[in-house]
Amino acid sequence: MSSNNKTIIAVIIGALIGVGGMSLFHSQESDTSGTVADSGEKKPLYWVAPMDSNYRRDQPGKSPMGMDLVPVYEEEESGSDIGPGAVKISPNVIHNLGVRTAPVQVKTMQTNISTVGYVQYDEDELIHIHPRVDGWIEKLYVKAAGNPVDKGQALYTLYSPQLVNAQEEFLIALKHSSGSLAVAARERLKALHMSSEFIDELERTGKVRQTVTFYSPQQGVVDGLQVREGFYVQPGTTLMSIAKLDSGVG
Repeated sequence: MSSNNKTIIAVIIGALIGVGGMSLFHSQESDTSGTVADSGEKKPLYWVAPMDSNYRRDQPGKSPMGMDLVPVYEEEESGSDIGPGAVKISPNVIHNLGVRTAPVQVKTMQTNISTVGYVQYDEDELIHIHPRVDGWIEKLYVKAAGNPVDKGQALYTLYSPQLVNAQEEFLIALKHSSGSLAVAARERLKALHMSSEFIDELERTGKVRQTVTFYSPQQGVVDGLQVREGFYVQPGTTLMSIAKLDSGVG
């Protein structure tokens, strides 16, 4: 074989060796990069339901509420003290919200609460004063709400033609009728809120009064005074109320 042929064969063999070496180098580089990429990817430990950290699965899926399961990685599981699936807030957001934390202490809380309160009379002890007949207020002995009154104290004097007629009927029954009619006439005067003293004096003197004075049924204070002297009143008119201040609790 001539020297020229030997030289050409050597060049061809060198070229083939170079191409094979480059292919082997690229193959090793590709395998190395793939291994690095595979090693750098995080693998979930398990999947958990977003709304229930106790619901765990080994693969992706749906929670009982139809939500996608959330992957939990090794770093989250090992370094977290709040459990998987919890919401974490960054420090700058906590600062903007103004959240402050402090150690738990056992102490008395000193808190002042400003509010509105209303003081009212005991409704069970409140007596409303109504006339039993039509008439006019001739004299008013209490002048304003809040005035104190004693039991049996005069409240107002009323002129009423019906009261005058009731007195006359009682006197006629005493003189010209039987005892049953006199008793009925007396009971009518009581029903019209005339006092026993007034009826006894009427029976004793036989004189009809044009005006009749009415008295407080209990001790207390005047509440809601609705009338003044000269007012025309009817049975549906609330003249005033008498409230007790003593609660009766000893």
